[in-house]
Amino acid sequence: MSSQELASKPTNSVSSGPGTEEQTPQASNSLALQLICGVCVLGFSGYMLSSWHQSLVQHSLAQQAQAETPVVEEAPAMAPVKAQVQPSATQPPMTATTAAIAPEVAPTVPGAVPMVTEPALTPGITDPATVTTLGQKLYEQIDGSWNSYPTFTSNLVYQVQVQQDGAIAGYDSLNKPAQDHLGETPLAQLTSNSPTVAESSTQPQAKFLVLLMPSGTLEISPWVGK
Repeated sequence: MSSQELASKPTNSVSSGPGTEEQTPQASNSLALQLICGVCVLGFSGYMLSSWHQSLVQHSLAQQAQAETPVVEEAPAMAPVKAQVQPSATQPPMTATTAAIAPEVAPTVPGAVPMVTEPALTPGITDPATVTTLGQKLYEQIDGSWNSYPTFTSNLVYQVQVQQDGAIAGYDSLNKPAQDHLGETPLAQLTSNSPTVAESSTQPQAKFLVLLMPSGTLEISPWVGK
């Protein structure tokens, strides 16, 4: 081959030069865009992270303030209850009146009506010798008049009042058998022979405890106490 042919034939190094120069600026531009995008992504991520962090802080402060604030529950208002009074079926309806009510005046007691006074207490006989004598007289009266056979099974207990002259002024039954079997004793008959109650109540008296036993035994002792 001649030197002219070699000079006119293009070589690979000359033809490949312009293609390499065009590819280098494109690669530089792509790398710059990637860096810009990375910076933008990082900046946006930092902004979002900062916003999220502020939101969390504000939410935490709000919850803490709400927890510290005392909650006062208001009681529901109660509706006024009207008292209803049911009228009684047995009471007649009441009507208001404007007439003045005159106070009741107790009637005056006429001067001619005698006032009733309580009788004076019967004086008691306390002399031991007199009490012994009256006890013997009482024993003789009851024992001499007690002629019926006893049908009772328990002791008959009486309090008997005797005047200073030995007359029986009265008696009191102190147990139920004494009241049930009074008819078997001479006390009622002996008392009826005494002066009236009005006359005997003003005379001194002595009290005795009288026992009538089912065996027919009679016991009399001075009364102890009032």
